[in-house]
Amino acid sequence: MTPKLLILRPREGAEETARRAGALGFTAVVDPLFAIEAVGWSAKSVQDYDRLLLTSANAARYAGGGISDYRSLPTLAVGQATADAASEAGLNVVEIGSADAQSLLDDLDPGKVSRILWLAGKQHSALDSGHVKLDIVIVYESKILALGEAAISVLDRETVILLHSQRGAEHFQHEISRLALDRSRHHIVALSKKVAKSAGTGWKSVSIADRPTDDALLSLASGLCRKQ
Repeated sequence: MTPKLLILRPREGAEETARRAGALGFTAVVDPLFAIEAVGWSAKSVQDYDRLLLTSANAARYAGGGISDYRSLPTLAVGQATADAASEAGLNVVEIGSADAQSLLDDLDPGKVSRILWLAGKQHSALDSGHVKLDIVIVYESKILALGEAAISVLDRETVILLHSQRGAEHFQHEISRLALDRSRHHIVALSKKVAKSAGTGWKSVSIADRPTDDALLSLASGLCRKQ
């Protein structure tokens, strides 16, 4: 029997991943471990910044009308999905990071960029901006959810689990332990080495995408399913 794909990321992104999985001929189960909610925020003056930074598509989706103040500001986006959401919000995306936010900042020319505004989630990774001033404004938060019945029902047999974030991997591992579920029959497909490490050990296999994209994750998942 071909293993099902379990997608645990927040619903809007999860449904897009499921759509892509379906196009490849795989059955995907969506059961988000997080619910994204907007956070009230006050816009800062666009004239004070050289760049706008978005590290998640959720920033563009949940920032509300205030994001329109930054349509003239060159935008740095981590990942194609973030870039697409930023463009849909009317932002001027000038650079797309193919790895992570830190790599994107490291590649900036400090002679051209002195101050960046980062629209972020309440739970975000620390970044070293070097000599560049980085101001953070929280525009959304992700609230954890218990592992749902849809996920539990497929985890009684071999499953390929897609993990998109460190926080998601950590919480999923916690839920597996809390529910005393057998992890040794399941495959982890992680967006990065850090995500894979956060998932812990004891899985049947752990694979890491060579690029932080849905396409890379699904390519690995397809290979796993075809081997069964």
